[in-house]
Parts: sequence; C-alpha cells; structure tokens
Amino acid sequence: MRKSTGFTVIELMIVVAIVGIISAIALPLYNDYISTSREGALTTSMATMTVFQEDLRLRTGAYGAGTWDASAGTTTLLTNVGWEPRSDNGTVYVAALVGSTGYTVTATDTAGTIVCIAYPAKTAC
Repeated sequence: MRKSTGFTVIELMIVVAIVGIISAIALPLYNDYISTSREGALTTSMATMTVFQEDLRLRTGAYGAGTWDASAGTTTLLTNVGWEPRSDNGTVYVAALVGSTGYTVTATDTAGTIVCIAYPAKTAC
C-alpha cells in the first residue's frame, strides 16, 4: 500500500471557512479604524486653525472666513485668516462665520470623510 500525503477536500473547506469567518470580523474593524484615523487627522489639522482665528479676532475684533482648496487654486484661508494646512493632501477646508461670535470649520478629504467643528462649541455645525 502506498501512503498518500496531502489535504483532503474537507480539511481545505474547513480552512477556507475559518479564513472567511476571520475576515468577516476583521475587515469591518479595520475599516472603522481607518475612518477614525482619518477623522482624527482632520480634527487635528482643523484645531490648529483655532489659534489663527483667535489671533485674528484679537487683532481685528472678528473671525475670518475662507476656503482652502489647493487643487482649485482657492486659498482664501491663507489671506483672510493666515492659516494653511501643514501638508496639502487634497483636503478641502471651509471656514464659515456664524453670526459675529462664532465660526464653523468643515474639512473634506479625498476619501470623502467629512468633519465639522464649531467654535464656540454651542454653535451649530
């Protein structure tokens, strides 16, 4: 009698099922992780704008509004507020005034992640 080596079809099916179950659990967790990290990067970048906005308000008595979209050539945030992102990765930033006492900042990255922050916090975004 010859001894055969290898895997049976049943063993291969079990391995495929285990890999399928693991990927069904891991892929959504990975996507959530990526989404959370994108939102964190946008929030950090927008938080630096608050320093420039507060400096502008102290100097002129008002906040500034504008847009940063380097791909479209719109960089009014640099001229109006004095702010520009640390790195230009295609993200579009829009600062809009809310009355005379606040503003909102909305950032949209190239993957479509949108983050909006209002200053002061009670201002609607």
